[in-house]
Amino acid sequence: MKDRYGREIRSFRISVTNKCNLKCFYCHREGHNLEGNYNRYIKPEEFGVIVKTSTKFGVRKVKISGGEPLIRNDICEIIENVKDKKIKEISLTTNGIFLKKYAEKLKDAGLNRVNVSLDTLNPKLYKEITKFGNVEKVINGIKKAINVGLTPLKVNFLAMTINIKDLPNIMEFCRDVGAILQVIEFIPLNKELKKYYYDISTIENEIKEKSDKVIARKFMHNRKKYIVDNLEIEFVRPMDNSEFCMHCTRIRLTHDGYLKPCLLRDDNLVDILTPLRNGENLEPYFIECINRREPYFKFNKLNKLK
Repeated sequence: MKDRYGREIRSFRISVTNKCNLKCFYCHREGHNLEGNYNRYIKPEEFGVIVKTSTKFGVRKVKISGGEPLIRNDICEIIENVKDKKIKEISLTTNGIFLKKYAEKLKDAGLNRVNVSLDTLNPKLYKEITKFGNVEKVINGIKKAINVGLTPLKVNFLAMTINIKDLPNIMEFCRDVGAILQVIEFIPLNKELKKYYYDISTIENEIKEKSDKVIARKFMHNRKKYIVDNLEIEFVRPMDNSEFCMHCTRIRLTHDGYLKPCLLRDDNLVDILTPLRNGENLEPYFIECINRREPYFKFNKLNKLK
């Protein structure tokens, strides 16, 4: 199914919790605060029903996120319920602290690959960013995940003024372990965070000049993938980016059971958990969610959308 702007629905990001074992200063918590409504705690089998319904509208990839999804002790059961013959890939995004412990169990449950947040290899800076994190655990988790076949593994590097100097070390690390590197543009959600914003355009241009090959990913916001000395690098820039919006193929599920048409909006959510527990057909609620999708950033005159 396509939305009103001709954008296909191909991927579904589901948040299984709003809690985390770290306290990164930049975290937007998927647009929700920490107060949890335990009556809306989604069970593994409920995730399964919701995802199965989503496949009727074109969803073929599922990404599991949080908070930190690995703090749920039933995370493997969630993955087992999400599995469906129509789902081509189940991935999970994690801070990596518990990844070494769970990697093999996750693989056995049906997880295909992982994205791991890693903003620096410097232990002191890592703790400064995360408050409670141990970067060695993340490094060991990445190596274990690759070893058990949770690949292609992607390292998410959030580019900020305080860590941009560490990018060369991150690149070398990804090259050594065989990970794909995603350089992500930081979105400052308040005035206090604006001092950490770093324009990644200069870095992308430098990488482009050095690249051996450039690939445009049509169904991933049309973002570019660069191959440099056997290292795959992607740049993700959702901030004020009409290109990002024009090629968006994703809908989301919040940790408390609402379909979310847009990453950057919280005023157009669709309750899916209540009708699920009432035994209703969930298809009309997906249709409503898809119909509410619209570009957050306006398109320029060269694009069809306005």
